[in-house]
Amino acid sequence: MNNNPDICHVCGMEADPAVASVEYHRIFFYFCSDQCRETFLDNPDLYASKPAAERKEILKKRTLHLAELPGKEVTELLTSYLMDLMGVKGVTIEGERLHISYNLLQVTEAQIEEALAEAGLQLDDSWRERLRRAWVHDTEEIELKNLAARPSSCCNKPPPGSLK
Repeated sequence: MNNNPDICHVCGMEADPAVASVEYHRIFFYFCSDQCRETFLDNPDLYASKPAAERKEILKKRTLHLAELPGKEVTELLTSYLMDLMGVKGVTIEGERLHISYNLLQVTEAQIEEALAEAGLQLDDSWRERLRRAWVHDTEEIELKNLAARPSSCCNKPPPGSLK
């Protein structure tokens, strides 16, 4: 179990003493950024069970549709801004489409959308896109909850005495 105050338990980078630690099951966990702290708080069982170095990446590739075509300067700033998020592996913008790949264990599409809103960029607000984003949010949340779940003690064996 990693309770080393020098290592972020979500991403494995050097922890920042300015970021508040979290006590979970009487163990203190330390983080390199507020994003990692928020990620830990969303699914503490997932991150408390194994150190970051022992978890495999879960790569996702998504396309987000922007409300309007960004200019060249906005595209460059946006790409740089998104690449600074923990877990983002790649960003390309083609017209009104933003293609992004990321490690689900470090960042979710919902967090990426929040970062876009903070940057002042609007996503396509059509019902189809809102529905698609809601579906992605739900599937990512379910996937993370399933990864955090402990295996049950039953191994699909019938209860004792039921085969007589």
